[in-house]
Amino acid sequence: MEKLNKKTIAILAVIIVIVLVIAVLIFKKDSSLDVAKKGITGFTTTYSQTENRTSETQPETTQDIQPSSTDLAADNVTKAEIKNTGYEYSLKGNSDAATLTISFVGDCMFASNHGKFGNGSFNKMAQEKPPEYFLRNFIDMFGSDDLTVANCEGVLSDSELTEKTVTTKVAFWFKGPSSNANIFKAGNVDLASVVNNHSHDFGQQGSDDTETSLEAAGIIPGRRDNVSYITVKGRKIGVFCCSLYSYSYLNDILVKVEEMERKQCDIKVIYFHGGIENATAPEEWKVRSCHELIDAGADIIVGSHPHVLQPVEFYKGKPIVYSLGNFCFGGNMKPPRNTAVYQAVFDLDRGEIGSRKDIFIPCTVYSGEVNNYQPDIIKNEAEKSRILKFMNVE
Repeated sequence: MEKLNKKTIAILAVIIVIVLVIAVLIFKKDSSLDVAKKGITGFTTTYSQTENRTSETQPETTQDIQPSSTDLAADNVTKAEIKNTGYEYSLKGNSDAATLTISFVGDCMFASNHGKFGNGSFNKMAQEKPPEYFLRNFIDMFGSDDLTVANCEGVLSDSELTEKTVTTKVAFWFKGPSSNANIFKAGNVDLASVVNNHSHDFGQQGSDDTETSLEAAGIIPGRRDNVSYITVKGRKIGVFCCSLYSYSYLNDILVKVEEMERKQCDIKVIYFHGGIENATAPEEWKVRSCHELIDAGADIIVGSHPHVLQPVEFYKGKPIVYSLGNFCFGGNMKPPRNTAVYQAVFDLDRGEIGSRKDIFIPCTVYSGEVNNYQPDIIKNEAEKSRILKFMNVE
């Protein structure tokens, strides 16, 4: 009986060992399948800046961007601004080898509310006028600089799109045909930001279509979460277009300033959209945010969104243009009139980025009694002086 018990125990032990081995093999197989599935769904996808458009819903990975401490604490590090390393472009520039000039303007709304074509609307005007009509007073100015930056407010698309649902009491949905992107090209604008509160008026497809429309017209889209790296006259300029509606947006922008430092940009530009509409002075949090961006290494900061001009500050010798207001604005028939062009002119005499000259050119958003969608340079000396004094740059 004792022998039988020992024999039974030995058999049971062998069976237990076999069962354990089978269980281990099954576990390994399931694990390998799980890893393969992750690869299929994009968790290990690599990214090429020059060939692929990014999507916030399809996070990409790179090797040279280190996430911030905040992102390391998150369960899934998928922020596009952490993962993507920008797009690279090359511009010819003007014929003056001794200087490098960057021009900035504010909000350009080449669209109408609900995408309508009613009499007096921007879309109707664009249907009737050549693209050169709208920025004709600045074609020579922007054609003789090295880089011109503007904000593309609204959606440019030929698709049948549904307006985004909003909960605010007052809302607008601005849309124009893709052909309106040619207005930027005709006006010699090089880069148009698509980071603003109207870029998603018609959802993600509307935003994507706007980028496509700009690219088809030969314009660099200033994309959300990506730095545009532009080489001109042998110098690398980094332009990051971003939102800045409160101090909480700052950390993500600082990440991009650090990225531009690592990319060894000669000039680092922050072109933001944010603040309170119709406020004629920057909020305290916006001033503090811009100071920290300069402290981190930004060279030029330019803002839009308030639709009006705000004073300029030179912090540690670097310009902070808190708001340039509207520039060419199809949003309504009587928008605020005062605006300006800001030009940063860098000295290249010794082959390096040298001293900077700041030029502010007072302008009017429209030149008729009502909005004719044609900004112009102000000729009246007293009016120019009044605007420059308000901007603190006289």
